[in-house]
Amino acid sequence: MKKTVIISILLSALAVNLHALNITGTAATAVTNLVAGNSTFVIVDTSGSDTLASSAFTSGLTLTSGSSFGDYYVASYNSVVGGFGTTIPGNANFNVGDGSTSAGDTFYVVAFGTNSGDGITLSGGDTFGILAGSDWVLNSNNSATELYGTNLQQFGTANGAEFSVVPEPSTFAALAGLCALGAVMLRRRRA
Repeated sequence: MKKTVIISILLSALAVNLHALNITGTAATAVTNLVAGNSTFVIVDTSGSDTLASSAFTSGLTLTSGSSFGDYYVASYNSVVGGFGTTIPGNANFNVGDGSTSAGDTFYVVAFGTNSGDGITLSGGDTFGILAGSDWVLNSNNSATELYGTNLQQFGTANGAEFSVVPEPSTFAALAGLCALGAVMLRRRRA
């Protein structure tokens, strides 16, 4: 009896994990300013306002699949594909509800031109591009498969270095301090 109950629980848990929203394919087919191996992330806006902007990516932010920052959930990590042209994959497989996601939330594909791998920490000067399809919205069916170019908008071209990461305020303070020190030294040298 105990074995039957345990097996039933394990099988139902496996069945739940098999039913997940599956977003698959190539989000952009011709990409500039990226090379094979650069990081791309599928990021879901969980706020309902659909406003992922470049200002959300500040110096010191770490992006890892399955993590959250602010009103955003990092659903997956992919690597830019090279070969007969550079393409941006936008694959993700997760359950609606993970990281406070819900049906109707907008998702984005963010490609980084200066970073590779999952678990990247951004710094000033890192470049990236944000792709946002007009129909890139989470399906309410947790076992749906969404395919770019079929039932999701697919981009023909994309710029992977459209934006730069905003440095932390302390960086600006350090630069101002260096400028002030230089001005003092220049003034003393003249005196």
